[in-house]
Amino acid sequence: MPVSDQETVALGRCPRYHPQEVRFGLQQILEPFGGIDALIRPGQKVLLKPNLLSAASPAEAVTTHPLILRVMTELIHERGGKVFIGDSPGNDSQEKAHHICGIQEVIEQTGAEALDFSNTIHKQVQGYREWNIPLAADLDQVDMVINMAKLKTHSLTGLTAAVKNIYGCVPGKNKVRFHFEYPLPGDFSRLLLDVYYAVKPAFSIIDAVIAMEGTGPRRGNPRRVGLLMASPNALALDNVAANVVGFRSDQVTTLAAAGELNLPGSVFSAISVRGVKLEKCRLTDFDKGPVSNGRLSRLIALLPFARIRNLFAGRRPYPRVNKDLCSGCGVCYETCPAQVIDFTGSIPDIDLDGCIRCYCCQEFCARGAIELNNTKRFFLL
Repeated sequence: MPVSDQETVALGRCPRYHPQEVRFGLQQILEPFGGIDALIRPGQKVLLKPNLLSAASPAEAVTTHPLILRVMTELIHERGGKVFIGDSPGNDSQEKAHHICGIQEVIEQTGAEALDFSNTIHKQVQGYREWNIPLAADLDQVDMVINMAKLKTHSLTGLTAAVKNIYGCVPGKNKVRFHFEYPLPGDFSRLLLDVYYAVKPAFSIIDAVIAMEGTGPRRGNPRRVGLLMASPNALALDNVAANVVGFRSDQVTTLAAAGELNLPGSVFSAISVRGVKLEKCRLTDFDKGPVSNGRLSRLIALLPFARIRNLFAGRRPYPRVNKDLCSGCGVCYETCPAQVIDFTGSIPDIDLDGCIRCYCCQEFCARGAIELNNTKRFFLL
């Protein structure tokens, strides 16, 4: 789909997670698109798809804050819509994630219903290739999807926001399988775009009140950004979000892949920003994480995206185990797509020769014991 009309992204101030401020912030970012009345019709079944990466408390900034979900649910109910909440957590059970992330409380307070993303349907898509994408069967129960993302750094894609959040619509172990089948960032990002277009969320919102910087998406540091962001086009939304926290589009692999394909929202100059002025939102000291900082980042900026894939293959960081932090829980062993982690002892041992550097081990380690090192055997290349 080629770039055509200008895309619109709305930015709204929300300095803290307080019910009145969240409600005002959501209304502010909905207003350029006609407000909640233009988005929702009475009687519509609406899925709110949050980021529920793992069972983490809201204070850790790993998941979409439950207050954002609660207030959005209230707005939809006031319009006469029916709200469902669903996601496929990366490793933890949905029940555990709902309780620890605060989602169960939202469901009990608002009367929203939880959807179980364990069953699978296949949807044909013509994108990266013509193929059938496995998606949560419960998507067929709703009339529309509203994508409720969290702004975080990501060791594989640079940044995770609206487009990558839709990957949670792929059930269970299929996500792990795709990491193994598409280990390089460029190929994996094209897959993410295919999933996004297969789900086709009607609207996307990013919770950037408290974002995550550093070694995201699980063990980074919470960072106050004080913004809510929204757009019908998740690519345009991610493009603006990346600009706010100091990423170039070439540092976010989904945006780089979208630019190669000339998709709507991939060209920053073709995006209209409404609400808070962009120049008043930009952060100059946001920690973009180990992959987007330093020499590798500068090399990426100078090369066409097709050649970056080969560069990444040899230069991306390798995971290593910090024995002082490791508890021996085995999560890294269970989530490794390539099955190259040996757990015969008390501390996991990673076979770096077989490692595909998908960083699933780092992503799901709750203790931050998996670190990224820019060398294979911990010596400078």
